[in-house]
Amino acid sequence: MRIRALFASGAVLLAVAGGGVATAGAASAHQQPPPPRVSKAYGSVALSGPIQYVSFGVQSWYRHHHQHSGGWINYANFTYPDPGTNVWNIGGTHTLTFAVGNSTYQHTMNVTTVTPLSAHSTAFSGTGTYNPDPAAYTWTVNGTVNWNTVNFTIVYTGTANPGYQVTGQGQIAADGSVSGTATDSNGTTLSFTMPPGSAFAVLEYTAPVYWASIYRHDASFVFTIPQSAPAGLAGLPIIVKVHDGGPGYAHDTYAHGVATSPHNGPVTQYTITSGNITVRR
Repeated sequence: MRIRALFASGAVLLAVAGGGVATAGAASAHQQPPPPRVSKAYGSVALSGPIQYVSFGVQSWYRHHHQHSGGWINYANFTYPDPGTNVWNIGGTHTLTFAVGNSTYQHTMNVTTVTPLSAHSTAFSGTGTYNPDPAAYTWTVNGTVNWNTVNFTIVYTGTANPGYQVTGQGQIAADGSVSGTATDSNGTTLSFTMPPGSAFAVLEYTAPVYWASIYRHDASFVFTIPQSAPAGLAGLPIIVKVHDGGPGYAHDTYAHGVATSPHNGPVTQYTITSGNITVRR
């Protein structure tokens, strides 16, 4: 089950019901309890070293002199294999075969850059060749993977047929093979295939946050990796520490690690490459 848009606009609504009923002749009505003061931290950021994507929303408040907290985190690591998540990485070198009628045209695609856009989608880019004449037929590719849907555009750049384009859309199967249809710049419709193992499913999960501390522009929170994750990761308590350095992500920071005590532990700092973190107390 996925948790969707719990912090759609960075706001959390807390309703406090209460209040007394004044009776005739009573000196005063019962006072309503003051609303709790809520601190919030939320964000969505892409990380490097390895490529990861994190979205989270946490809150902390005091009521009757006790601290309460909660929230959620959605995490993906696009280099860590985890079959069955339906979140895919198409990076690497793969055979790409186009077909028109009974004719087939075999290419090689080399995806060199994978950039996370969310916890279930990436942008990718790279280069390729037409195998019978790789020196003359070279091309670039740019595309996206969203869950198991692939979109791409190929542009020929070599001495043969420069400017020729092919735009395709396909689906990644459970074995990592890819198939779909494409249209070239001449208006021809083609089918295409990529063999099993051309993409691999990666680690992705959503977990509840059970403790959070928020002060000024900094927040720390703890969650447990779900049992659906691979052995060695499932059940680990993870602490996250973030800092809101202002608008955008240039001065924000993100770090996480295994919690060695209920509310702390050593963390590794990761470089934020896009997104934003907001902390409000």
